[in-house]
Amino acid sequence: MSLSGKVAIVTGSGRGLGLAYARELARQGAAVVVNDVEASVADEAVAAITAEGGRAVAVVAPVGSTETAQA
Repeated sequence: MSLSGKVAIVTGSGRGLGLAYARELARQGAAVVVNDVEASVADEAVAAITAEGGRAVAVVAPVGSTETAQA
């Protein structure tokens, strides 16, 4: 299934399973929003995804608050 033209937001995707999910979604064509609470970790994940030809941006924020969701 192609995810071209879709955006995937993956919380906790700086490392581990979250990163694996984000990378696969990017391989399937989705633009990925990498969410993590550590900027350096999120930036490394974005670099890995874009090095593989995917599109990704980092959002550094905890996902539990309403303010994060609104931003």
